[in-house]
Amino acid sequence: MQGLCGRNEVSKRLQQELKTDADAPYPQLHLTSKDVSDSPPKFPCLFVNSLGEPTEGTDLQNNQCYITSTIELQSYSAESPSGSQTEARKIMDVAGDVMFSMGYQLIYGPKQDNRNYFRTIARFRRLVGGGDEL
Repeated sequence: MQGLCGRNEVSKRLQQELKTDADAPYPQLHLTSKDVSDSPPKFPCLFVNSLGEPTEGTDLQNNQCYITSTIELQSYSAESPSGSQTEARKIMDVAGDVMFSMGYQLIYGPKQDNRNYFRTIARFRRLVGGGDEL
């Protein structure tokens, strides 16, 4: 059951709804599972990171029954004039809506952070049981 609702599945859903669907709002979005906080390769950018999937329950045979999936998202926009904190926040808002549609709850943020670019950070969590699908 490990990985049932992990980063890869979440990344695929975010890619589809933010970037590749016919009505996707950010077709130029760079999605990555590699930490790019020191230097995002492209803007706009969304970093999808799994913060863990610990076992929350087992059956009588000690088989994993459900996990807690915690996902951190970091959205990036370039420095002005081509980017803005507003753009980073809008990307996070849309990504957050996708996370909510998958049953995740917001547990941290969104928090705004300015460096040589604009960044918004949020964390989401949900319980995932055997047989659950996104």
